[in-house]
Order: sequence, then structure tokens, then C-alpha cells
Amino acid sequence: MRTFVLVLLLTLACLQSDSPASSSGKLKGTVCWPLNFAGITVSVNTDSQVQRLLGKGVFRQDEGHTGGRYFIDLNRTATLHIVEGVDQVIEDLTVTEGVSHKFTIPEQTNAVSKWFDPHEPFGNYHALQLGSSKGMVLGNLGEPQRRVTPDKWEYESTCACEIPSYLTFSFKAGRVIQVELSDEE
Repeated sequence: MRTFVLVLLLTLACLQSDSPASSSGKLKGTVCWPLNFAGITVSVNTDSQVQRLLGKGVFRQDEGHTGGRYFIDLNRTATLHIVEGVDQVIEDLTVTEGVSHKFTIPEQTNAVSKWFDPHEPFGNYHALQLGSSKGMVLGNLGEPQRRVTPDKWEYESTCACEIPSYLTFSFKAGRVIQVELSDEE
């Protein structure tokens, strides 16, 4: 019971620190929620779980530690790229507008997954998605921890276990065109 209460208090503290009304206790450029998209949580889920949720997609063995998978949405407007780390645990998940030209036509067909929705929301209160403006990202998450370039912003997840985790946005014409959820090794 004591453990349950402690976990509940830590969760509430995390949620409170991410609320828009309470930015005083929050570190600049941090988020406190699992880095999750399409039912996949970075550093938690494994490749077999990805396949159960999204299908086989297109597998590339020469990526990450043990391979990577690609998925394309039904309308062929976006690509989901998942990279496996040690023990096939997901270490990187990237959602990008458009479909890569490096796929053959049969591979594009195999990569289509009806369970991948590129418009799935993320961010605090699920207020962001591909296509969100820079202003929307700033309003939802605050200033980034690091501006890699003017069009690439990085936030750190402070609720990750042991391995630092990052949420990175890439923009084009002021809109989010790519979101990367990743662990640092």
C-alpha cells in the first residue's frame, strides 16, 4: 500500500509539473510522460510487440543493434520508422511526413499498416501532431532544452528510467514534419 501511494504521489507531481499553469517548477525543455506513439513506448516495447500492434512492415537488419522496421499509413502520407536496440527493445521511433523514395513499390505495399495513424496526437494533453506550428509546440511544451538548428528542437524526458530520452521536432516552413522519440546510449 505504501508503494502504491508513493507511485501515485510521484505520478501526480509529474503531471502537475507539466500543467500549463505550473511552469515555475519545471526545467526548461523537459517533458514528463512516456515517449509513446502508435502504442509503442521507447525503451519499453520490443520488436515482437511492434509486430503484434502494427504488422511486419519492412524490416532492415542493418539498422540499430538488431534492426529497424518501417510502416506507412493507409493514405501513404507518412512513414513510421522504429529502430531496435539491445534485446530488440525499441530505442528510436520517428514519424515523418511523406514516404521515403528508398522503398521499392512492393516494399511500400508491405509497409502499409492500417494501425499507423500519422495524425495521432502527442505532447501535453495530446495537443500536438504532425503539422503543428512552432508556436503550438512552444505553447504546449515551452522553450526547447536545445535548438539543434532553427528548425530542429530537442526536449528531454525527465521521467525516463536510467537512460536519457529525448523528443525531437523537425520543422519545415514553421510546421512539424518529423517527430523523433529516442533513447541516448
